[in-house]
Amino acid sequence: KIVGMERESLDKKLPWENRLSIFRFVQNPLKYVTDEFDCLPDRIPLRHDIGIYFPAYDDYMDYYQFDKEINPEFIKRLADMFEACVNQGNINAKIEFYNLLKKFPIINYHRNFIDEISKRRIVVTPQIKELGRWMVMEAPDREVVKMGIIILGISHDVDSIPLLKSIAKHGEFTYYVGLALYEMTPQWDLMLIDIIEPLYYWGRIMAVILLLDYSPREKVRKWCVRYGFRHNYSPDYNIEDCMKQGDILKDMRKEKWDEPLLRAVQVYVVFLLENTRYTHENGGEVIRLYLKYTLGKRRGYVQFHIIQSLYNFLNVAKNDKTLVENLNISEEDYSDIWIDVYKEIKKPWFQKLLGENRTYRTYPYTTQERLDNIVRNLGF
Repeated sequence: KIVGMERESLDKKLPWENRLSIFRFVQNPLKYVTDEFDCLPDRIPLRHDIGIYFPAYDDYMDYYQFDKEINPEFIKRLADMFEACVNQGNINAKIEFYNLLKKFPIINYHRNFIDEISKRRIVVTPQIKELGRWMVMEAPDREVVKMGIIILGISHDVDSIPLLKSIAKHGEFTYYVGLALYEMTPQWDLMLIDIIEPLYYWGRIMAVILLLDYSPREKVRKWCVRYGFRHNYSPDYNIEDCMKQGDILKDMRKEKWDEPLLRAVQVYVVFLLENTRYTHENGGEVIRLYLKYTLGKRRGYVQFHIIQSLYNFLNVAKNDKTLVENLNISEEDYSDIWIDVYKEIKKPWFQKLLGENRTYRTYPYTTQERLDNIVRNLGF
């Protein structure tokens, strides 16, 4: 009977058979060009369809959904199949484990699965590491690859770090590699920064969440404040997290600012003034310290834009004090900001830019377009 059962299972088509592995695709995407931007070869339907595939966007959206209901029976079944697969080498268990992973986004339940594995006190064996590596290198389905990365992390398989760094170059997997590195090495956060520096969009944002939540390192805090919000479609996606969790005021209260900090503060001030309908507990102090540091020193397009935005804000806030409360501006700060801004708008440099309406031969063609362009690219 046992022989017959094995024979029957091997006659079935394996779900990973004769399909291009994600890992191979990520190593050489140009060889496997698809008709969609940066699309992975498993081509699964998008859960949050915005008309185009962006690595990690679905996971980012799911991450912030707080009403996730995970069926404990599903987690138990997954853990059963995992045990049978690694302890007995059962091919049926491997197929079911694979198919269960493939169907459901692991962003919603990977921690539940790890908790279940921990409860069962499953000993890490070479077979577990081997399964993790196989899932990362050979699986043609993204959710299976992600769980393979997690398994390598909980196995503390430090020999697989180069493999993980390699798959992390694709934003769909960067967050999971961050989780795995966290389990493997105290240098995980510095390694993760190296991985994400050239990355764009949601894979990068997801990795920055890990850095802000778990890294105790001062160097990492400073990096998140200065660079964590960059390379996104808009800094709005995570600039508030970077500045609050990264404690930007700690750096702003110092006498000397480095250039990346100044640029980060400018992006944040622009963000605050564009979002005065929402509450920002550090808004007032950020604006006051920015003016204190820059007045008399900065006279470019960005400074012009910020002073003009502040002037407009103050005029509206005269009749709507909730805006002042939203930015948590104290009475003393409010009057200081008011005086500073009204003095600055009368200065020759500001008046010159206000009246400038030049046309250029190359794009951006007008002064206003140049100003818009500089402000738009400030956080990129």
